[in-house]
Order: sequence, then C-alpha cells, then structure tokens
Amino acid sequence: MRKTLALLPVAAALFFGGCKKESDPVDLGYGYFPRKVGAWIEYQVDSSWRDDEVGVSGSVSYRLLEKVVEQYADPEGRTAWRIHRFVKDVEDQWVIRDVWTSTADEVAAEVTEENLRVQKLSFPVRNGRRWDLNVYNTQEELEVAFREADQPWSGGGLAYERTVLVKNTVPANIIETRNHEERWAHGVGMVSRYWEVKNVQGGNCNGCRRLDMVAVAYGQ
Repeated sequence: MRKTLALLPVAAALFFGGCKKESDPVDLGYGYFPRKVGAWIEYQVDSSWRDDEVGVSGSVSYRLLEKVVEQYADPEGRTAWRIHRFVKDVEDQWVIRDVWTSTADEVAAEVTEENLRVQKLSFPVRNGRRWDLNVYNTQEELEVAFREADQPWSGGGLAYERTVLVKNTVPANIIETRNHEERWAHGVGMVSRYWEVKNVQGGNCNGCRRLDMVAVAYGQ
C-alpha cells in the first residue's frame, strides 16, 4: 500500500504534464510576418542593371525605410496593413517614395508591391514547403521553398535567433538566371533580399538586373 501511495505523485505529474503538452499551441510560423502599426525596418539597398543590346548600365546604393502606418480591412474583409516606403533626399531627409499593402491569413502572407500581388510566405513555415510566388499575378511562375527554418542568422550588423530563408527552386542555366532569396526573422519581418535576373546570349547580358538589400535597423 505504501509503495502504491508513493507512486501517486509521479503518476499525477505524468498525467498533468501530458495534458499540458497536448494543450500547447502548434507554432505555424505566423511570427515571421509580424505587422503592427508603427513598426519600421531600415534597409541598405544596392541595385545594378545592364543591357548590352541598348548600351545601358548603372548602379545605385541608398537607404530605404519601410513603415507600417495603418491597419484596415481589405475588400475581402481580411485584416490588411498600409506600408509607406521612404528614401532619403539630397538633404538627408526621409521622403515617401511609394505605398505598398500587405495582408495575411491562416495559410499565406501577401504583399502588393507597386500593384503586383505577391505571396511572400506560406503557412505553416516548414523546411521544403513550396509555393508559386506569383500565384496571384500574371508574372511567370516562380516556385520557391522554405530553407533553414528557425535558424539563427546575422547580417547588416544585426543578429537574429530565428530566421527562415525563402529561395527559388529552379536553378539557373547558361542563358537564363532567376534568383530569388528572402530572409525573414521571427518577430521582425523581412531582413534581407537578393534578387537577380539575367539573360546572356552571345556574350551579351540583356535585361540583367540585381537587387541586394539587408536590414540595418528596426523598431516600433
């Protein structure tokens, strides 16, 4: 009898411990797409372009600030956010350049970039999960997938405990390159982006463009 009584606390602990585990919510990765009015991220942006056919090339580097300025309901009744994007003028003052919008539900996170609706993330966030980045627009299909989910990463002088990489799944060939990489940090949002398009024929690079941006500061 004494032995049975001694085992009761252990059995109770296992029972209640098991109940707590079952009630723990499953992390679907929604924290990778945080949206809160007043939140902002500043990026260092480096962009270049080259078109040998028309003899045009160039590059530019600048700072870009994205700030969530408003929450509202979109035409489908979903919660959406308006994002103002700023660049610095010749007097080193932030001036608004364009306005984007974003929305998210239980299965996807979207951003409308200059009237181009793009599916940025797919939930749940899991390594190998794939989707078409351009499923909501008329652009050519671009399949991407999650890589390095929930891994630490550092860049732009900042470090993050949990990040995930969104990367295109179709490799480049000797003529055409379409590279797309975005790094998202849990509780912050997108912290880096690399985008490259190349079309090389006869040694000429036609319509070649590259965009490299990394977060250097963020806050509320």
